[in-house]
Amino acid sequence: MNTIAPNHYKTESGLQVWDVTRYMSGNMAQAFQYVYRAGRKGDEAEDLRKAVAFLEDWVAHPDVPRAVLPEGIEPTDGPSVGGSIIIDLPPSDCWKVQMLIRIISADSYEGEALSGEPFCGRTLVKKDVIPVLKKRISELGGVDGSN
Repeated sequence: MNTIAPNHYKTESGLQVWDVTRYMSGNMAQAFQYVYRAGRKGDEAEDLRKAVAFLEDWVAHPDVPRAVLPEGIEPTDGPSVGGSIIIDLPPSDCWKVQMLIRIISADSYEGEALSGEPFCGRTLVKKDVIPVLKKRISELGGVDGSN
């Protein structure tokens, strides 16, 4: 194991979580990393509690910018690498797929939802990500998932 690039952040094909998170804003990058590594290192419920804390802070501070991409980087670069990392998840981590996709989308996508309504990443996280993570924490015997 390399202490700079530990196995709990690596896919079997060698991609690193930072290949995605370098394109994300701070709280969302942290949340993505904690969800990705949950169950791969230490206490899964603890990692998910940390992810929820970063997500709740991101939702609570709409004044903080979302992902800021450097010149020359297309908005699809991070999410496309994210797709590669997500595809490489082991079958036991299938429950994480939608959560990770939603975290990337909430942080990087601007425009309309499929319904034609304006897309709001913070609403997506508040309604569709945090409750699922809290439920998983509860199922693992961690903190009550209804908070």
